[in-house]
Amino acid sequence: MIIATQNYENIYQDYSDALEWMEQLGVDLGSGRTSNYLKMIRFWKDNYKTASTDEAKNQYPDFVSSMFEVHDFIDIYKSFNNEKNQNLNEIVEKLKKGVKGPVNSSDETSKSTTARNFLFEALFSAKFHRPDSGVKAILNAESDTGIQIDKYKIWVECKRISTDAKIKSNVRKASKQLDQIIKKQRGSGHRGIVALEITRILNPDDELLVSNDDLSLSRSVDKMMDDFVLKYSSIWQEIYTKKSNKILGIVIRFSFMSASEERKLLVHASQWGLNPRLGINDGEKLLLKNLVANINKH
Repeated sequence: MIIATQNYENIYQDYSDALEWMEQLGVDLGSGRTSNYLKMIRFWKDNYKTASTDEAKNQYPDFVSSMFEVHDFIDIYKSFNNEKNQNLNEIVEKLKKGVKGPVNSSDETSKSTTARNFLFEALFSAKFHRPDSGVKAILNAESDTGIQIDKYKIWVECKRISTDAKIKSNVRKASKQLDQIIKKQRGSGHRGIVALEITRILNPDDELLVSNDDLSLSRSVDKMMDDFVLKYSSIWQEIYTKKSNKILGIVIRFSFMSASEERKLLVHASQWGLNPRLGINDGEKLLLKNLVANINKH
């Protein structure tokens, strides 16, 4: 699990740098949600110790939402800001769409989910882009995104899911898309992964989770992931029986804001997990484990 431990000042600076970088890439930030988050974090970093009770009551819910949202933009910036701009065309297009949408994710409707869907694709690329470790995002992938590691090219289809009733249809659609992409490739080193973002399933109202300390938070989050996989894995395992054996499994991600009583700060926590397809070989299992182990270190 990744627990962000920066203070509010550092988060504000990182987010400001991320917005400046996106503008340099040609992303029109305008007066949308990204600007709203910046204003909110600027206010709170300067006033959280001295704010009146009324100010705290009025500002705190939006501040929690802002803190929740900015970390994806920061992660994308930190992964790609040293890449040459001409290599980032696909990421830029995702960001141009990803900055839109309602300010709070809990206000999303079926017609306004597109922005954060594209942002999740860019985030997945960013989190797995570790050139120094021999893992690179495929920045011009035919699929939503892709990963190159050793001899493998792993094509990834990303789905953000808001209710458990939509798990089956989304996994089936993603698996069909991967089937079609893999069939077009030459060589034996092509594989597929379905990536699910399930935050809205686990925490549809963006509620703040309270923990005594980081250890108890980590244990709670691990259990949430384990319980989710145990409850729903039969759905995608059944779908895989009718799909290409080169689809290796599911990568799952969720995130939330937590109030750490030990540190007296809001902390952003995110968890990435996996559920391998039954029957894949040991080398493929190790490949998946190494990928997710690497991402949870950053």
